[in-house]
Amino acid sequence: MPRRSVSLRAKLLGIVAVTFAIVGGGLWLSAYVILNDQANHALDARIEGLSKSLAGELTDYVLMNDLYTVRRILKRAQQQHPDLAYAYLLSPGGDLLTHTFDGGFPDALLDLGQRERIASEAGPVRQRQVELLGGQAGSLWLGVYENVALDGVRRTLANLALALLLGGLAAALVAGRMTKAFLAPVRGMVAAVESLEKGRRAQVPVPNDELGVLGRALERFSETARRRSLELRTLNLLGQRLNKTLDPQEMLRATLNTLVETRWFSCAEALSPTAEGGSLLRVGCKVPPSECPALRQLQLGRPVEGFQTLEINEEVVLALSGGTASEAFLAAVADYLRNGLERARVHEHIREKELERRRLLQALLRAQEEERGRIAKDLHDQVGQSLTALRLGLEALEPAPPTLHALKRLVETTLSDVRRIGRELRPAALDELGLEAALRRMVQEMAGFAEIESDVFVHCSRPLPPELETVLYRVAQEALTNVVRH
Repeated sequence: MPRRSVSLRAKLLGIVAVTFAIVGGGLWLSAYVILNDQANHALDARIEGLSKSLAGELTDYVLMNDLYTVRRILKRAQQQHPDLAYAYLLSPGGDLLTHTFDGGFPDALLDLGQRERIASEAGPVRQRQVELLGGQAGSLWLGVYENVALDGVRRTLANLALALLLGGLAAALVAGRMTKAFLAPVRGMVAAVESLEKGRRAQVPVPNDELGVLGRALERFSETARRRSLELRTLNLLGQRLNKTLDPQEMLRATLNTLVETRWFSCAEALSPTAEGGSLLRVGCKVPPSECPALRQLQLGRPVEGFQTLEINEEVVLALSGGTASEAFLAAVADYLRNGLERARVHEHIREKELERRRLLQALLRAQEEERGRIAKDLHDQVGQSLTALRLGLEALEPAPPTLHALKRLVETTLSDVRRIGRELRPAALDELGLEAALRRMVQEMAGFAEIESDVFVHCSRPLPPELETVLYRVAQEALTNVVRH
């Protein structure tokens, strides 16, 4: 499953949030440590001061063993100081003398001994001991609630946490607006890149800061990509047009029209120093050919200045004006045109060779048919007449022995074969009646001596050339001969 991408704005806001959380958390933790330490020191100092004050006030009454007054003073102190959890007085021997507990003194408190911090249902209690007259008059024990002293610290920390939270929300809103404004050019650049990927032209924002360098680079890339795309479309169109023709003149016209129609140049012309007038073709040019500076420079044998030129071959030079194009693009155009002209030249050469081959084949076929006709005529005029005379001579020997009858039949068979061979060499029906009649006669003769059945179907809407009729007749003759032979 592909991972979901996180936007740059979300990343920046995340960085701000994490940074604020770390800084705010550090501040809150530092405040907690400092305030808590100060509150503990203040609580210890307060307990120390309260215990010494009570010890000084109670010493005389303890010496007089006025425990009632001692207890009254302790209860009054408890009323004046709400965080005073309890107070009790021990004799020098450790016996309980008096206390502030209303429900009786908890014996477990004595078992805790010298602990400075005691847990209770109302919260932690910090305990202190003060000796009266160095312990000779006994010892006073005080227990003070920590929560009362630390509540201010907790409220301060809670207020600090709330302030940090509100500050974080305000910072998030400000950071959101700032990142939105900061990333607006970046979003514009991303949209431009996406448009370029789809082959569309895009306007790239260029801010006046470090992102402006990237914006200008993207703008240059956009313009380069646009020109490359236009070059590819132009070359594709030129290739399609060149593939539709084999005429060199039409290829030149297609090249010039393509360069002008795609607005690379406003004027394009094909020049030739060897052609009459010097100008072969012109597209979009308003100046007459006789006043064309490129033509005059070319005729004088000078380099053509003020124009972009393409030397196609020794006879053709393209002069282009009213625009600019890269050398690589023009070189590609020249290659396309050269390849097209070379293809046309090769095609013309192949066509001439094909015509020459056809003429040679026709001459060979004509010579073969003439030779066949001459042989057929010789067979008919000489061998046929000799066999006819021989047959007549044999018929005159009547009555003749059986051997002469066999010779007579052999002569008749040979005469028939000679006539058939003569017709096969050059059938008179093909010259006099045409292809269909010659084919039907050949099929009839084949059926007579080879006992094969054949049907002839000829569908010609117009007369065929004599050479083609001869070829078709020979093909059919060879096919029937192969059938009879095999």
